[in-house]
Amino acid sequence: MSELRVLIAGADGGIGSACQELLQRSGHRTMGVDRPSCDITREGGAEQAVREATASLGGLDGIVHAVGMSGRRLGDGPVTDATDESWSEIMRVNLESVFRLLRAGLPALRESGGGSFVVVGSVLGQSADRDFLTAAYAASKAGILGLVRAAALQAAPWNVRVNVVAAGLVETPMAARAAEDERIARRLGELQPLTGRMLSPATIAEAAAWLLSPSSSATTGVALPVDAGWSLR
Repeated sequence: MSELRVLIAGADGGIGSACQELLQRSGHRTMGVDRPSCDITREGGAEQAVREATASLGGLDGIVHAVGMSGRRLGDGPVTDATDESWSEIMRVNLESVFRLLRAGLPALRESGGGSFVVVGSVLGQSADRDFLTAAYAASKAGILGLVRAAALQAAPWNVRVNVVAAGLVETPMAARAAEDERIARRLGELQPLTGRMLSPATIAEAAAWLLSPSSSATTGVALPVDAGWSLR
């Protein structure tokens, strides 16, 4: 595979850092951004990230959006219990930041003659579960799917692909609650029957790397499940 120039937003997180490590190990050039130096969830942050990455790398062939948060500490939960604060903050961080980075990043990929934009999403955007009834989080991840399809259709004539990795339960700091919950631990064989355990960030990074590569040149507007069988239920 030829060398790719890739911007990774959320590079200090578990999945984002795994993406950066894998791409660099594979011989690609990357620039990672994260808070507080460049916060794409704030006005102007996405434009700054794209501008700096384009200048540093000499153009962009790929962008990875790996920014996200859980809102349980803010009161996210079942629909009848979820707070206004959790809804607003989760939508800002999980969904609006995807919009902002797409808006800033798609023209840069077009300018390079084509490329790939990958969003790290969640299986909860398409599948509900009684132990994961977080209304705002699920809605934000479902919203990403519609946004990505709209962006993919617009960008297709530019040879730019836009896709989602719909991740299952992954061993990251954000998933610490699930990892420490004995009930969820007992259900892992049901939730993710292919492995019976939580996934590593490297597994999600491998999928993102494939979607960035020319091997996925005919794939756009899709949510690729990397969930150890969660979505089969």
